[in-house]
Amino acid sequence: MYIEQPLETQRIFGFEYVQNAQALTTMLEQIQHANRLALDTEADSYHHYYPKVCLIQLSTKDSHFIIDPFADFDLKNFLEILCLKNLVLHDAGYDLRMLKASFSFQPKGEIFDTMLAARLIGREHIGLSDLLADLLGVEVHKKNQRADWSKRPLPDELLKYAMDDTRYLLNLADILSDKLTELGRLDWHRQSCRWSVRSALLPVKNNHDPDEIWRIAGVSRLRPKEMAFVRELWHWREKEAQKADVPPFRILYPKQMLALSVWAAAQKKGIDIDPHRLPRSCRGERLASLKKAIERASQTPPAQWPDRKRPQTGHQPSFEQQNQIETLRKKVVQIGASLNLPPQWIAPKATLTSIVLRRLDTPEKIIQSNLLAPWQVELLTDALAEVFGKSRHL
Repeated sequence: MYIEQPLETQRIFGFEYVQNAQALTTMLEQIQHANRLALDTEADSYHHYYPKVCLIQLSTKDSHFIIDPFADFDLKNFLEILCLKNLVLHDAGYDLRMLKASFSFQPKGEIFDTMLAARLIGREHIGLSDLLADLLGVEVHKKNQRADWSKRPLPDELLKYAMDDTRYLLNLADILSDKLTELGRLDWHRQSCRWSVRSALLPVKNNHDPDEIWRIAGVSRLRPKEMAFVRELWHWREKEAQKADVPPFRILYPKQMLALSVWAAAQKKGIDIDPHRLPRSCRGERLASLKKAIERASQTPPAQWPDRKRPQTGHQPSFEQQNQIETLRKKVVQIGASLNLPPQWIAPKATLTSIVLRRLDTPEKIIQSNLLAPWQVELLTDALAEVFGKSRHL
């Protein structure tokens, strides 16, 4: 049973905490005719194995709301209205992915991403708190980013913190929009937002390759025997994390997993784990299951040890392709300098590598691949002509 915050608290902080059907109906009446809405979410990915949306923050020009999706009401009408609105978000990709995963939400209106706007006007610091401080003179504190938003009731401090994420977004968007217009980059931003939304709503590709899924960063530097322990420990950690409903890193950090694997593989006789090598959470039944996982790894015959080198997901660049990638990279650096934009915001090196390896030698091919927005491709047109030796036209 969730306890509603007292009305007095809502008035002090200047927002409505929507936790029942009546409050939801009242909110829908207020947002029905709003041309655009500021939107944000809070999720519990730092605390649970399967993350979910725990709060939805919403602001109009004059009103502010926090919607509790755990409350006993149907969000269908709200989501139907929301998807038709023009929305302002900061770093929209994450929120849209979470909303799609939790509610199958897909926006139909325009998205204005304030983070992308900050990038395109050439700002170095693009965090929301930095933008609010520099452009609006508003100080907001981000000390509660790792709070467990799934807990109920939520304290006043967290609710105010959550509301600050949309309270000023519409004003911020107006300032950024004016700056984009001054620079002639408003259409670039519109294209980037549409590209970001498409990318966020693409189906999630789950890697189910049994010889690939467990290969964490740093494992390729280990010997095959040590990698056999990593593989076993990874599967053990996933099962324990699901059982406890916590993120896997809360069971065992990747660095701890690597260190434990190297140590276990070096033991000549029986493996007797020193509890001091493990997090405090690895005690009792969990410690017993860990010992069994290590025992299974120790009994794995050499013929079943993993290959030391991680399987390649694509071809390695040839000498000619490496030159093409480097030529494109230098061109992007020059373009970025002329526009006062970091080169990675025009085209990251990984994207340039993909363009060369996949021989996406026309602007049309690059746009169809969804690697870059049209404005980014247009900036690369001359560079593509030089690299691939043909005349290119958008």
